[in-house]
Amino acid sequence: MPYIKKEDRERIDELVEQLANMIRGIGHVNYAITKFLHTIIQGDEVDYALLNAMIGVLECAKLELYRMVVAKYEDKKRMKNGPVSDLDAKSLEDVR
Repeated sequence: MPYIKKEDRERIDELVEQLANMIRGIGHVNYAITKFLHTIIQGDEVDYALLNAMIGVLECAKLELYRMVVAKYEDKKRMKNGPVSDLDAKSLEDVR
């Protein structure tokens, strides 16, 4: 869950902002995430629990991005352009 205390965010936000300003494409995003995880893994004793936890963090971050950003974007596009079929037409009425 990314919703950590505000006082814990300040230094992290500064560093993330600096990194984001250096990113030049989606390949660089992938590299930065991969390098970050590798750095954490190298600092700990590698075992299945740690690797499994890393996969869990990535999965939860993906799901949270979809839930909070992508789904809202898709709802706006569906309202603007119309539903694909009757299967999503009813749910379109629910978001209006």
